[in-house]
Amino acid sequence: MIDLFETSGTSPTFSSTEPLSLADRIERIDRALTADELAEILTVSRITIFKQAKAGRIPSFRIGTCVRFDPRSVAQWLRSN
Repeated sequence: MIDLFETSGTSPTFSSTEPLSLADRIERIDRALTADELAEILTVSRITIFKQAKAGRIPSFRIGTCVRFDPRSVAQWLRSN
């Protein structure tokens, strides 16, 4: 589970009093996301994530048979849509 508001560990720390956009929060994650993690963040099903990735609508990459999502690419995609 990715906690976008956690203040320790690999999750980003937010010190600003102004709320960050979803894209900004995702962009600060420092590792590739799984479909399950991205689905949880975007509040959609993991099947939706896989279908959108396969159709080329969500930026993704493969490591062997695993599909992963670069947080910076996903953030940029969110901002453009």
